[in-house]
Amino acid sequence: MKRLKLIFSVIFVVIAVPIAFLLVNSYRHLQNETQYAQREHAYLIIQILNQRIYDDLAIEEKRSYSEYRFIQAVPVIGGEEVTLSKLSQFPIESHYSGMLGHFQLDPDGGIRTPVLPDGILEKIPVENRREREAVRDTIQKVLKILNISNKGLERTYSAPPQDSLDRLYGEDIKLAVKLNEAREARRFNRRLERSTQKETFIFEVESAQIRKISEKDSTIKEEAQELYFPDVMEIAIDPFQAKFNDKYLVFYRNIWRNNKQFIQGYAVRLNDYFRKLIQREPLSSSEGTNLILEFGTKTSPYAIFGNKNVPRRELISVPLQAPLNQMQLTIYMSDMPAPPGTKMIIAIGILMYLILGGILIGLYKMIRSQLRLASKRQDFISAVSHELKTPLTAIRMYAELLQNSWVANEQKRQKYYESIASETERLSRLIQNVLNLSKLERNSWHIQLKKLNPKVVLEEFVNTYSKNIEKQGFDLTVSSDACDYEILMDKDAVMQVLMNVVDNSLKFAKSAHYKMIVLELRVTENVISLSIRDYGPGIPSQEMNRVFDEFYRVENEMTRTTVGTGIGLSMVKRLCELTGMQVSIENAVPGLRTIIRFPPISF
Repeated sequence: MKRLKLIFSVIFVVIAVPIAFLLVNSYRHLQNETQYAQREHAYLIIQILNQRIYDDLAIEEKRSYSEYRFIQAVPVIGGEEVTLSKLSQFPIESHYSGMLGHFQLDPDGGIRTPVLPDGILEKIPVENRREREAVRDTIQKVLKILNISNKGLERTYSAPPQDSLDRLYGEDIKLAVKLNEAREARRFNRRLERSTQKETFIFEVESAQIRKISEKDSTIKEEAQELYFPDVMEIAIDPFQAKFNDKYLVFYRNIWRNNKQFIQGYAVRLNDYFRKLIQREPLSSSEGTNLILEFGTKTSPYAIFGNKNVPRRELISVPLQAPLNQMQLTIYMSDMPAPPGTKMIIAIGILMYLILGGILIGLYKMIRSQLRLASKRQDFISAVSHELKTPLTAIRMYAELLQNSWVANEQKRQKYYESIASETERLSRLIQNVLNLSKLERNSWHIQLKKLNPKVVLEEFVNTYSKNIEKQGFDLTVSSDACDYEILMDKDAVMQVLMNVVDNSLKFAKSAHYKMIVLELRVTENVISLSIRDYGPGIPSQEMNRVFDEFYRVENEMTRTTVGTGIGLSMVKRLCELTGMQVSIENAVPGLRTIIRFPPISF
């Protein structure tokens, strides 16, 4: 049996390993698909954020260079009108969150802001002047920190830096191409703006090119004559650029006017800017995974949105839309969701292993049962051969003695005759048992149910079998309750059951100190039972459930001391089941009690 277990264990391992490999690969495939879907979602977030950067920046790109001053000339019906710039309102209102304010750096390095009149207009009274001056001072401080200044560079043109596909993940090249194409479509170019003579004059007034205006002298006329104002002036406006640190973000552009460089732009608080940028984008993927967005450089994160105190795994890290192409956006996944279909794979795996294990266990038990049955059949053949050989040898011996007239004493002769008859009966019973077992196995036992009184059947058995019991040196005690009931029973089956049970008691109680067989008929309520008790050694408790098995013997076949073939009790069990009776055994201490329960009494 150990070898059989080893063989089936090897078979299980040989089949289970490929199944496990298949299931693991299927899970990894699903996991890769899930990761790719999450990465696509991350790219979608990047596209949305880049589009928002572009949309917000497009508002500023369309803004005229003249709006960055306190006053400007705007076209009206019949000419132009001098009015306050849209950016001069205070408190500052902007579509950007965290806006500090707009500014302009002149060629001489001076800083101006639309919220504060400057040049010869600085004497104009305005509300909240101190707060407006604080805005200018804050912007000036930010520009100094970020090293943004007007150094009067010569007019040159260089294309804004373009993002390279090398900075994207190689395994996502298709998505990277799409992202790059979208960025190219959103790139701003240098544009030209026409400035009228009046607008040019106003710009020069606020830039202190004209130092003062007075009604008492003609200074303005003299200075205006010294300066040349063309009817139309073309202003070259470069696309916005950006500089940032961990606190501030500044967008600025170069304005080329008469080949002089002006720098215009605006400053925002970096954290507020990006918070509003992502506030309409849920930080979760379609699978419910929480995402973390990190803005900064490759070495330093500047703004983090999401739960940053949990373990995370990087999904993607790419530069943002120009002009924030030096800003790296890294998207992390805070937890790893189970791929869709994981439960199905687990269920399939468990089912496959259960089926495989069930099949192998079933085959193992079936083969083990067949091997045990084959072993028992061999023992049965050996036992039957032994049981047949013993009476045949005795019959032959006694017959030869009688045939050769070697027995002179008539008393001994009669004894030999009785022995021959006894061995013949024993042989007949053995053969009958084998034939009955064969009938039971072929389901060819003819059941003949008749209404009989169990007490009458018991008395008939006692009259038939008591001599055999007494001949083997046992006393027979019979006790019976009053029984006037007739129940359906198969008389032959009952007689066969009683004979086998009593034979079994005679064999195993042969060496008992108290040799007695007790038959008891009991009637309780509507149940009639018949018990057979001996005073032998009984049966070990661990063997109780196996004594009714076919060919099973409590003793080892090689060392047993009792006769028998091991089919008696199995026949008893089958006959009881076939005719509606129940059989059970219990140790009576000393001895063994076998209880036969008849079908319930029907009134």
